[in-house]
Amino acid sequence: MTEDEFLALDAREGAEMLNALLAEGKSQDEAMAEFDLTKAHLMKAQIFFVKDKFIARAWGGYTSTKRTGNEAGDAENGVGASDPSKGILGV
Repeated sequence: MTEDEFLALDAREGAEMLNALLAEGKSQDEAMAEFDLTKAHLMKAQIFFVKDKFIARAWGGYTSTKRTGNEAGDAENGVGASDPSKGILGV
């Protein structure tokens, strides 16, 4: 598999493939070398090496626009006294 083919994969699939290589006894660098990857490639693919394993989208919650309900002062029409229907003027 080429570097471009690897980067076209879903982050979760890529992480699973790299973890399979770790399970075979390869190091982080050896697993990455199998696909000619650098750490910059992994960051672009949102794959991170944490606690001796590869994980996909470690900080995915910060990139989501979906409301969680945990926002401070959350109200029916927005956060606090803001009104999203008024755009920037509603802040």
